[in-house]
Amino acid sequence: MKKISKRLLSGAMAVVMALGLLSGCGGSNNGGAPAKSNPSNSSASDQSAGSNFKIAIMHTDASQGEEPTRAFEQLKAKYGDMVVGSAFPTGEQEVLVSTALGLVADPDVKALLIFQEPAGSAAAVKACREIRPDVLYMAGVVAEDPDVVDEVFDIIIDPAKIPMGDSIIRLAKDMGCETFVHYSFPRHMAMESLAQRRDVMKATCEEVGIQFVDATTPDPLSDAGVTGTQQFVLEDIPKMVAQYGPNTAFFGTNTAMMDVMVKSVVENGGLLPSTCDPSPFQGFTSGLSIEIPEDKSSDPQYAVEQIKAKLAEKNMTGRLATWPVSSSTLYFYSIFEYAKQYAEGTITEKIDIDALTKVFDQVADEMAGMDCNVYLTPWEANGKTYSHLLGFEMDFLVL
Repeated sequence: MKKISKRLLSGAMAVVMALGLLSGCGGSNNGGAPAKSNPSNSSASDQSAGSNFKIAIMHTDASQGEEPTRAFEQLKAKYGDMVVGSAFPTGEQEVLVSTALGLVADPDVKALLIFQEPAGSAAAVKACREIRPDVLYMAGVVAEDPDVVDEVFDIIIDPAKIPMGDSIIRLAKDMGCETFVHYSFPRHMAMESLAQRRDVMKATCEEVGIQFVDATTPDPLSDAGVTGTQQFVLEDIPKMVAQYGPNTAFFGTNTAMMDVMVKSVVENGGLLPSTCDPSPFQGFTSGLSIEIPEDKSSDPQYAVEQIKAKLAEKNMTGRLATWPVSSSTLYFYSIFEYAKQYAEGTITEKIDIDALTKVFDQVADEMAGMDCNVYLTPWEANGKTYSHLLGFEMDFLVL
């Protein structure tokens, strides 16, 4: 795995700073207040805001996590008519396709970005390419088979789910884990990347001497809804701790689980090596009843300080962990900045991994207010390397 080198902040930073970055993607986030722009870079933002190109964004609605909606609103407020799009309907592929076609029908649209890419996205992009092959097509998070999306998108960024299956278990072992409980449901386990991560977790547990428990929750998109999923997790964690002991670690595959998972783990004395999309904001602020002031809503390091203080009060220091920044925010704004630079002509090729690496690294450093260890690599699965699908990881913070 290649470590991204660190570079000086450039014009991309002014964009990210001005957006007032959000953190967290699990429905417990706080919206970011716009930060002041760097005067030395303001001309680039002013020029792009006044340009006649558009970037179309399709994102999950707030029921699947608030961050995409809030991020879209922040971008819309900053760039106005340059940003177009909307939330996409859950489970309605025909509407997904028609919405995407409607967006790229505008000749001023130079890029279509899909965040938390759902089933049906590949079909939508295929249809769009027939009428707009010139558009840049990018996405964040893979719900469909990698072989399917790799063929149609120009670039997809996703947390490196499969390698993280190994790193999360090894972190859990270092934290004292003796039993690891994996919460998911059949719809998620039908997704190749999530299923493979589960298999890697199980294999690594066997290697390092941890008991692996595969637990099934209600699907938040089923009749039980998000409430049913949350209630199950909230009630099941104390049962698991009672059965297997306090050194039981928990992991869930859906954002809807995160708030109650943090809450129940802390209340019952378990371990939480990672949320599903690692972030100081996912699950922690709501699960621990932490209020983040508006002027700190884009400051993950402030959130980390508050989380550590709260865990210390509850004698839970060292028993939960996360990344230093929001993974969803990181890929959301990195993809947007890359697309904007492509539309401006600063990036001249649709697929420029070096340029994406620079943008990704700059955004991460700016979000964290520190030099982050970020790892960006081609996705590998079933002995195949995917050229359009890139995974990323960061070093974890034990809280």
